[in-house]
Amino acid sequence: MPGNILCLEQFSSLGGGQLALTDLLPALRERGWNVRVALPGEGPLAEKIRELHFPMDILPSGSYSNGRKTLFDAARYAIELPRLSRAIGGLLARHSIDLLYANAPRLLPAASLAARRASVPLLFHCHNRITQPAAALVAGHALRFSRARVIACSRFAAAPLRPYVAPERLSILYNGVAPLAASHNSPPRRIGVIGRVEPEKGQLDFVRAARLLIRQFPDCTFSVVGAPSFSNNKYFDDVVRASQGLPIHFTGWRNDIANVFSGLDVLVVPSTPVEAAARVIVEAFAARVPVVAFAAGGIPEIVEDGVTGFLADPGTPEALAVRIATALTMDLRPVIDRAYKSWQTNYTLDAYRQRVTDLLCGAGWLPAADWQSAS
Repeated sequence: MPGNILCLEQFSSLGGGQLALTDLLPALRERGWNVRVALPGEGPLAEKIRELHFPMDILPSGSYSNGRKTLFDAARYAIELPRLSRAIGGLLARHSIDLLYANAPRLLPAASLAARRASVPLLFHCHNRITQPAAALVAGHALRFSRARVIACSRFAAAPLRPYVAPERLSILYNGVAPLAASHNSPPRRIGVIGRVEPEKGQLDFVRAARLLIRQFPDCTFSVVGAPSFSNNKYFDDVVRASQGLPIHFTGWRNDIANVFSGLDVLVVPSTPVEAAARVIVEAFAARVPVVAFAAGGIPEIVEDGVTGFLADPGTPEALAVRIATALTMDLRPVIDRAYKSWQTNYTLDAYRQRVTDLLCGAGWLPAADWQSAS
């Protein structure tokens, strides 16, 4: 008999972690599992899950801003925790779930309690580094309590959880992406940043670097692709104000990522040190678009400076402008070719799906007969 998996997600918007989940769902189905997804409410993620024809449940989870939480957030979550845990437990029983797959840290305490009560194994897929010490402590104890396994998207993301998880129960699996149409690779003059418009994504530093670059490269144009998905518009408004007088185009959120990359000659990733492993980097590798990024968080695990891209260190607009200028004044074909080869070797969507599903099978969460036929 096939196994049943319940995937938990804390957001209804689409970001890197949510895209990684939707990338994985078809592979889980192909391996013989019955999969359903539980999330807080309607939104782009719910629409995507419906498009993929997976059953969906709505969790009684409140809305929280992304990033650092207040004491009020913590108190509200503590009050909400028992009800959320009961709701997850009800889904485990109702659908005879064999594996609980938590795709986000905020649901870990409730998932841990429900999984322990139902004797259902718990897997946590860590897409972002948990930066607040209190949050890491809570998540770590939840993982230890439920003896959960952990998949982390980078060594950087995994670091705060290592004290709580046995080494054999923690795996580093980098995200993968599908092939994207290559850009035309003309002399680079169209420079962009892609991602939700939030402080940790660094669009303000991108705009400040653009103001420095335009003096040396007056024919450059710039794009900010994305929207403030998880929080209010204050940071977005700051970015717009800082861009006044510059040739910067704000596109909003775009789902046609291949078309976005076909219109770029350089991708800039000015993320702050909390960045776990930006998915957009491997998308750029696949699209043959060169990458200039801050040497922040887990980014150096993916980008090798001067080999597969360019890293700016320190993480300042001035350093970023210097590294972009380097890319604008050299033959980028060798860098592009090496980055593309890195994607082919390490970051394809097929490889990502294979690694995750192999891990689940190897953990014994797929019945033996199905595992033998799937392998």
